Amino acid sequence: MWKAILMPTKSTSILWANALFLLLLLAFNLAAPLTIVFAYFLETIIIGIIHLVKLWLVSKYGQKSTDPNNQLSGIPLMLFFTVHYGMFVAIQSIFAFSLFQGSVPGLKDGFDILYNYKFILGYEGMQLILASIILNNVIYFFTNFWQNEKYREYSPDRIFMKPYLRIFIQQFVVILAFFFFIIFNSGMIAAVLLIFFRLFLDLVLFSIKKDSRMLEILTKKISKSPDQYAEVSKQLQEYSE
Repeated sequence: MWKAILMPTKSTSILWANALFLLLLLAFNLAAPLTIVFAYFLETIIIGIIHLVKLWLVSKYGQKSTDPNNQLSGIPLMLFFTVHYGMFVAIQSIFAFSLFQGSVPGLKDGFDILYNYKFILGYEGMQLILASIILNNVIYFFTNFWQNEKYREYSPDRIFMKPYLRIFIQQFVVILAFFFFIIFNSGMIAAVLLIFFRLFLDLVLFSIKKDSRMLEILTKKISKSPDQYAEVSKQLQEYSE
């Protein structure tokens, strides 16, 4: 099973290419190691913006909400998500900046969010890395959500919280990279480990996309009866959002 997930294929080539691109930037000193760490941190915002597009698509073409107390859709739902997700990003930004403050010269107090974002955006190689991460996320959105018309299968209330699981895992990996940075006193080791951790996570999530062989295998293993197959398959797909 792991061989099927980790083996490079045409479908996962963009994930491998992105990881290789970041490693080459590090190898040729075209980006500072901490730029990688902070770029993955900034990816939280990119994921949120793409999720706004998903909410719009699901509101327009997807299923109707089955919860009578949760009928928000379209622009009102997108505005609510922006506030909700924005508060989440602000809190995790304060935490992350406070965590790195004593180890990264130039960072201010964790509550000085706007200054700190402006500061990390000026890191060497940040524009290249962000462009790579944006491209990676857009392609993933296209292949995993748009191309297979997955938006027709969701209702707005069901997809609303989906990016949070991925974000929690991602922030855990970034914090883990920080501890590697402290333990080894090397931004390079932290950045390389972060790249490989993220590649592994992305490959696992990509492997359970709609109509994939891995999704079928996992669904059969987890389902206790044929009646559960459809629901288990849907839940596994949601983890890839």
